[in-house]
Parts: sequence; C-alpha cells; structure tokens
Amino acid sequence: MNNKRIKILDCTLRDGGYVNNWNFGFDNIKNIVKELQNACVDYIETGFLTDKKITKNQSLFNKIDEINSILPQNTNKNQFFAMISYGKFDVNNLPEYSENLISGIRFIFKKQNLKDALKLCRLIKNKGYKLFINPTFINQYTNDELIALIGQINEIRPEGFTIVDSTGGLDEKASAEIFNLADKYLDEEICMGFHSHNNLNLSLDNAKILISAVTKRPVVLDCSISGIGRGGGNLSTQEIMQYLNGGYNINTVRNLADNIINLIRSKEFWGYSIENYYSAKNFCHPYYARYLAKKKSLPADIINKIFENIPYEKKNIYDRNLIENLYNTNNKQL
Repeated sequence: MNNKRIKILDCTLRDGGYVNNWNFGFDNIKNIVKELQNACVDYIETGFLTDKKITKNQSLFNKIDEINSILPQNTNKNQFFAMISYGKFDVNNLPEYSENLISGIRFIFKKQNLKDALKLCRLIKNKGYKLFINPTFINQYTNDELIALIGQINEIRPEGFTIVDSTGGLDEKASAEIFNLADKYLDEEICMGFHSHNNLNLSLDNAKILISAVTKRPVVLDCSISGIGRGGGNLSTQEIMQYLNGGYNINTVRNLADNIINLIRSKEFWGYSIENYYSAKNFCHPYYARYLAKKKSLPADIINKIFENIPYEKKNIYDRNLIENLYNTNNKQL
C-alpha cells in the first residue's frame, strides 16, 4: 500500500522516554537507532535537546554534537531528527546546520506560548534545519484559531506541520474534521504529520483516516515500538508498518520489542486503562491519569468525575496539588 507518500517517524527514544525517564542505556540507544535504520524507518527521532543535566544513558542531549555519538557510521543524516520543547532548550545555542549533523528539528509548544514559539521556529528554519512545527493539545484550538495558526505556519514554510493529539482524546469524527481543515488551508508543499496517543484505542484508526483524507501531500505518522509512550502510549510502529505493508523490515522492529522494549514494559505500564480513557475523554494532561492509576482505589464513575472537575485552564498543565485535592475529596466520600 505504501507509495512513500505516507512515511513513518519513530519516536521511541523521545516520546517513549516519558515512561523510563529516557534511561534506555547508551548501548540500547545506539542499537535502537541502528536497527530502526535497518528497518527502513523514514524518520528516526533521536530524543530531546535539553538544557537540563543528563547522563549518556538517556536519550537526551545538551548539544547536537552529542547525538552524533549514537548515530551509525554509514547513515543518511536526512532521516534523523531531534525535538526541542519550548522553554527547555535555548534555540540560540543551536548551531548552524551542517551536513555532519542531523538535519531535522521538531519544535513543540503549548497554545499559550504560540507567539514566542513561532519566532523560535523561524530561527530554527533560518539556521538551515528541516523544521517540523508541532503545536500540542490541538483540541484547544477553535477552527478559526487553527486556520490562523496554519496561515502563520505557511509564512514560515517548514518541512512539516504535525497535528498533536496530546491527550489522546480525538475520536474518528473529530480527527477527520481537523485533518480536512488543515489540509484545506496548509500550503500544498508542506507535509502533514500526526502524533497520536492511544488512550481510546484509536491511534491506528485515526492514522487510516488521515491517509484517506489527505491524498495529495506527504503524510508523516508518528509511532513508537510497541506504542511505548506516556499515558495510553502511541501508535505502534509494528502496527503501522504492517498496515502500510511496503518497504519496511517489521521483523527487525519486533526484535527490538522483544529484546529492549518488553523489559521496560515489565516494569512500567503504558496503554489502555480506565484512568487513561477518562483522561482522554476530558482532554486532560496524561500525568493526571498516572497519578490516579497509582492510587488504584477509585471506581470508574468517580475517576470520570474527578477529570470533569479539572478546570479548563488546568487541563493541559499538570497540577499535582489540584489532582491530589480532588482525589482526597472524592476518596473521603466513598
């Protein structure tokens, strides 16, 4: 099925790192990168660029040069990307693009940081990198706001624009509406990406909707090995490879799952759960679900009630005191 208009971006080392604090181990990080390349993955996201203190066993990097230490010797650099989160890395310290470095940067930001974030996106683009602009919590944009955002993205002319379902709350109808709207207003030369979370078990279905809805431009689907990622996890790399059925070595990825990812899964949970489900239905930050999941003491209707009582302005910003107070209040009423 895959004519390479549809491409995949494996974000195991970046989004999957929320599960284990990015502590995959240096040798595992190198092996994941190498084997994803051998599996012919179109884009490989190596991790976050960050200003915080890190170790070499984490898929986090203070400098782009550090990423070179985990890349294979015989590689096409065009397929490697790093991610920058607004406020977590000084973009001014990003060197000018060189052919000896990775070629792509994906930049994520929340709606409240939109104005400043787009200025930084321009700076990244001017430094010569292929740029993907990834506004998070896409559900918080009205149609008019999304159209206005896309207009600004068209002016920057990045490599791609990624629709990010941060909460995993988009159902098929909502996904189709956003995909069609974005496709209508996004410059035809800019590819459209989709980063989903599988809280509703709809990541693969929504990916299929995007493939059907957007037929004339390149599409990039984010995925991770066995869906590793916070909350409900992500679209599984193995699943989307099997669905696209063309040009990928799925057995190589299955081996990575068996040898590395399954060991992480034996210690840390991701995937469908009541907490992740209701978190998504109420479009809340996944860390709220993680807090409640660790309590293991509330029935489903109370879990839903707690999420419904999270104020709108707090839904995309994790507030531990807030969720702790809501939990204690509802737990006492049982």
